[in-house]
Order: sequence, then structure tokens, then C-alpha cells
Amino acid sequence: MLARYVRSAIQVSRHMTSATKPMTRRRSAILAVDFDETLTTHCTLVSVIAVARQKHHDRRLDFQWFTDEYMKDLDVYEAKWKSAVSDKALSTAWSHKSLIAYLEGLWPIEETSLERLSTHKVLAGVSRKEFRIAGTSTELRPGAAAFINKVLSNPRWRVCVISTNWSEDFIRGALEAAGVNVASSAFSIHCNNPVFSPDTGLSTGKIEPRVVWAKDKVDLLIRAKLSVKQERGNVPLLVYVGDSLTDLPALLLADIGLLFGNDQSVTEWCRRLNIDFGKPRGEGGCGIIYQVSSWGSVEHLLRGHVDSDGSKCS
Repeated sequence: MLARYVRSAIQVSRHMTSATKPMTRRRSAILAVDFDETLTTHCTLVSVIAVARQKHHDRRLDFQWFTDEYMKDLDVYEAKWKSAVSDKALSTAWSHKSLIAYLEGLWPIEETSLERLSTHKVLAGVSRKEFRIAGTSTELRPGAAAFINKVLSNPRWRVCVISTNWSEDFIRGALEAAGVNVASSAFSIHCNNPVFSPDTGLSTGKIEPRVVWAKDKVDLLIRAKLSVKQERGNVPLLVYVGDSLTDLPALLLADIGLLFGNDQSVTEWCRRLNIDFGKPRGEGGCGIIYQVSSWGSVEHLLRGHVDSDGSKCS
């Protein structure tokens, strides 16, 4: 299912770019960014849970148990996957189709993990303001906030954060504290989010699943690209920045994909799929993935697109 979806999405995206002539000289653009360990220096999920833990000292909230249960499910899946792969010929074991199959197998694991948190009401009894305040202690990578603001200052660009994190308010608080212009109409956040009681304003413990797995990120990117096309009359340049395997389909979909860091699972899949970093996979220099180690590197690679009329990859 996801394999057909992603392949179709890439084909439609490339067809839109090649078949549509911009109505204006300046091409629109979208910068989509993962949050945890792409914008931040570390994973913040423990910090999100800590908000409820600090407020309810009488409640036993052992995050390690949730981590252990998740890892048990993951280990079982990994063992089955490796066994299945070993039974296939090497030439067919590793392909774009097998990547999508692997990620589809992770979907129920991620979904179960989120349901487990909801069932145990881990995030219950917390206000939006408390989540936002908790986010303010998050450390962003050097240069991340400054670059996002630079992009937002260009009227051709939109910026969206797409994350499997559990709180939009936590993310907003983290970015706002770092100086990001989160009030900009060109800025948006997409992630899983607690459900809040209309009576008390406090979280009920249920987490609304919005961005659970790779397909959710791809789906959001497609919708964002179509929205900008309809609004501005041209097909936007799509840039995606992420650090994990869940980000790989989005990196492949983007005109310019920026893999942050050196995650072994991502680089290994890229090697297996014969994806060469820095080499275009499509016409006109589009469909390219770079590997970056800092937001300074991101700015260097995108400087021509952010500062100019965006004629590249158009």
C-alpha cells in the first residue's frame, strides 16, 4: 500500500514540477523539518512525559517500562524481518519496495506504542500552557532557529515542522524560546497531540494520532505542496530535513532532501538502495539527498534557494 502511494506521490510531484509553468517569476518553496534530533540536540519525549510526572507525584509513570515494551515489539519484528530477508536473493532483498515493506511493518508497532500511552493516561491532567513552558528548556541545535527565521523572512517560503512527538505546545514552546517566529502565518506544526477537556482545559490522557509513521509525513508533504500550488499558482520547491529512517520516504520525495547526522539505519538503507549523497536522481538537478552535520551546512546548501529567485530545480 505505502509502496504504491510513495511511488505515485513522487511521480505526481515530479510531473507537477515539469508540466506546470510558474505564473510568477519567483518560485514558491517549502521547508519541512523533523523536530527531535533534527532541530533539537536530543530526543525530547522523556521531557514531554516529565511534565505529567512532576505534576502528579502520586502517579507511577515509569517511562522505562514504555520504552522496554516498545523495544520488545521492535526486537520481535526485527528478528522476523532479518529471517525473511535471509530467505530472499540478495538482488531482491534490498529495494525501494522492501524499504516500504519494512516501514509498513513498523506502523503497528508505533501505533501500539501510542495507544499504550493513551491507555495508561500518561499525559493526563496537564494544560497546554504547562506543555509549552516545559518545552522552553529544550536545547536546539546551533544555528537552527536563526536559519528558520531567515527562511520565514522570505515571502516565497513556508516552514512546517513534521514530527512524531506527542505535543504541539511542547514543540511550539521550545521553538519560541529559541527565538523562532512561531506566530508567522507561514509557519506550522504537525505532530501527535494530547486531547484536552473543554471543561477543565487539561489533557485527558488520550493522544490523538496525527503523525505516527512514514506515510503520515509523506501525506502531509503532498498536501502542503498542493496547497501552495493552488494558492500561489506555481509548484513549490520542496526541501525536507530529517534524521531517522521514518524520514527517508520524505527525503526521497523532496526535491532536496537533507539527512541530518549519521544514523546507521538510514545510511545503510541508502547504501542498499544505491542512493549516492549529493548526486541528483531526477532531471534538472532535483531529487537529491545531501548528508549534513550542522545547520550551518543546511544554510550553505540552501543559500542559493533562500536568497535568490528559486530558479533552480524549477
